[in-house]
Amino acid sequence: MSKLPIPEWTTTLERMGANLNRTLQELDRYQVEWGTVTETPAVATPPDLLLAWLERRLNQWDSRLTEAAELTATIEKQLQERELAVQRWQNLFVAWRELIEQHEPITERSEPRTSG
Repeated sequence: MSKLPIPEWTTTLERMGANLNRTLQELDRYQVEWGTVTETPAVATPPDLLLAWLERRLNQWDSRLTEAAELTATIEKQLQERELAVQRWQNLFVAWRELIEQHEPITERSEPRTSG
């Protein structure tokens, strides 16, 4: 007779408990964030209150989107700078390879030809 996999069951039950706790925390957060809208029936909530709540939410999203756009612009600039640096190095190596293939003596005054 084989042993029951009690340690595996215990581990699985602990994971399930952790997932349930995380889900309950998310539900609590949802109730706090959306409580003003969900606790009061829509017909009883004055339009001004709903509009103010929506405006607050939109302002929060506007600031998040602005931050994301600024971060994206910064990353794009960094990527462009890196791309230009790689292109410069590539052009330099191509010029060096051409000089080597031509068997020209390299002196202090010799400068590699860049293509383009």
